[in-house]
Amino acid sequence: MRLSRPNSLRAHIVMVAVLASGLAVALFTAAITYVNTRSAIAELDSRMATLADVIGQNSTAALDFNDKEAAGEVLSALRREVPVVSACLYDGRAALFSAYLRDARSPACAAHAWGELEPGSGHRRVVRPVARAGDVTGSIEVTADTADLQRRNRRMLSIALGLAALSLTLAGLCGTWLQRGISGPVVQLAAAMQRVTKHGSLDAQVNVEGAEEIAHLAAGFNRMILELERRNQVARLAESRLLEQARTDSLTGLPNRRHLAQILEEELERSRREKWMIGLLYIDLDGFKLVNDSLGHAAGDQLLCEVAKRLRSRVRTVDTLARVGGDEFTIILVGLENESDAMVAASGIIQSMSRPFLIEGKEITVGASIGISTRRPAGVGDLDLFKQADSAMYAAKRTGKNRAVHFSPEMGHMARERLTLEIDLRGAIGRGEIYVEYQPEWSAATGRLVRFEALARWRHPQLGNVSPENFIPVAEESGLIHALGRFVMEKACRECVEWQKVSPHPIEVAVNVSSLQFNAEGFLPEVEEILQSSGLRPELLQIELTESVMIGSLSQSTEKMKHLRSRGVSLAVDDFGTGYSCLGYLPALPFTALKIDRTFVRRLQLGPEVATMIRSLIELAKKMGLRVVVEGIEDAAQMKAVLEMGADELQGYLLGLPSSAPRADFAAGIAGRSRSMSEAARAPERAPILDAGANFLPIT
Repeated sequence: MRLSRPNSLRAHIVMVAVLASGLAVALFTAAITYVNTRSAIAELDSRMATLADVIGQNSTAALDFNDKEAAGEVLSALRREVPVVSACLYDGRAALFSAYLRDARSPACAAHAWGELEPGSGHRRVVRPVARAGDVTGSIEVTADTADLQRRNRRMLSIALGLAALSLTLAGLCGTWLQRGISGPVVQLAAAMQRVTKHGSLDAQVNVEGAEEIAHLAAGFNRMILELERRNQVARLAESRLLEQARTDSLTGLPNRRHLAQILEEELERSRREKWMIGLLYIDLDGFKLVNDSLGHAAGDQLLCEVAKRLRSRVRTVDTLARVGGDEFTIILVGLENESDAMVAASGIIQSMSRPFLIEGKEITVGASIGISTRRPAGVGDLDLFKQADSAMYAAKRTGKNRAVHFSPEMGHMARERLTLEIDLRGAIGRGEIYVEYQPEWSAATGRLVRFEALARWRHPQLGNVSPENFIPVAEESGLIHALGRFVMEKACRECVEWQKVSPHPIEVAVNVSSLQFNAEGFLPEVEEILQSSGLRPELLQIELTESVMIGSLSQSTEKMKHLRSRGVSLAVDDFGTGYSCLGYLPALPFTALKIDRTFVRRLQLGPEVATMIRSLIELAKKMGLRVVVEGIEDAAQMKAVLEMGADELQGYLLGLPSSAPRADFAAGIAGRSRSMSEAARAPERAPILDAGANFLPIT
């Protein structure tokens, strides 16, 4: 069928009006669909990128410590983000480290990074690097479903098509008397659409005068423009909030590590222009882990907030305070005249932190170990400044805590050594490098062997025997003390069971327990499990605790101790005199023994005042019903002195060296040792305590 060409002017005008209206609506529909699609895609991509940055930042610790379980927990936070269907975390070798899949239909993670999406899969993917202090440690891929976006596009298209049909119908019916009012408004609408499609301008309203239908169309256009602008504002606000969350510590409201790096870079550049010195204080709280484990994470979080408030009060408006993670804070000091200005600021912070914090009705005191690094305009870069302050902070901890230390070049080597120790210690138990030695303790009254103290030892394949004074603090700071302590207790309890088979009388075993290990929630079940699996009678186990256990929650510590005592386990205060040294705590705690630290014994030669102090401690302890063990006996004169003071039990190199195979020495001691301790004490200058080659006193 051939369409006839209209000849009348009216028909021409109507057809032109209809065609013009159709063209305008088509352009309008295309513009709205295009703008809405691009806007929605951009919004989705931006949101995914921000989420990837946040999740990646939160996953750095898991990548550093190879903790896949922690990485999985971080990725699982994406479950609240409806569009996200999968997230893939890759390590520095681009190998898959951890993954999150919303359901079975979610696209699986490739074994290596940079996997391509299948064309037409209906998904969007962003890939972001994971970095710590500027060093890329991995990458993260976040994939989102675009089904919701497609539904919104179809809905928008349906609305636009409906409006198009309405406008075309009205144009055909009313074209004869709206001839003059059609062309002008259509041109205006077309121009407005052009501005939208070309420039993305959504701030100008279209003012159309003419036929009612065209006016309605223009009004609808204006409403849609307003709706698009509203959605864009909502998207920009959401993006701004996500960006703020990515830059701010959620607990304290302070800048986080990522934001700190940006600020530090800006301040360093500014210091070059202004020709002034810049300083960095790296603050680590002393005793925070003990508070966190004793009172719970809620109390720990409250303490961190209170610390942040107190630090804010010590910071100038031109300086920057940030929380870099855990119980660590940093302060950027600008405009310093000399290095002593940074030390003055650090000393003020230490003094401020000495005042107790009121947490859940309890007065809590924590210290601050502060590392200081400074840089003149032509000095080191931001990363080196941060590393130097970190090294100085660890030096402050090693030299007694609650102090400020300025960076020196040798600290960098010490920090690398500590990091190497921590890395090697993580696998030392599994590689069989950790073993246990046992040092005997003797009864002063009978000369009998009463127990062995279990001592952790580390035979490093390259470094040789690492001193416990070096690796135990590393284990406590890194959280490895829990696994190390369990290993030693299991080993010691099983060994003690074997001693009973060759001894004519019961022999106990003493195990040192860190305050962090003791205050952990699972400590009591762990002890019960070890006793049950080893078959050791509880009364043969003595747990030795340092005085630091008394600065946590006293009520919780007391309850744990009472439970252990009800099972028959003995409790001893270890190294008394080196920590908080408060005898006032002891009556409130169910200890059974007190071990006087070797430092007292070594100072016996300094004068009678030391002997008087030891004698007073022994008398006070006995009045409280405590058995007194004196450590560090290294010569016969020391042994004679502490025996005269009334010590119940003795321990030291003179009486027996630590041994990793005590059973053989134990059997030899039973077979042929004949000289008693009391005889040696009567004539120390003539009678050696041990036979040649023996580690133990004879059993009489």
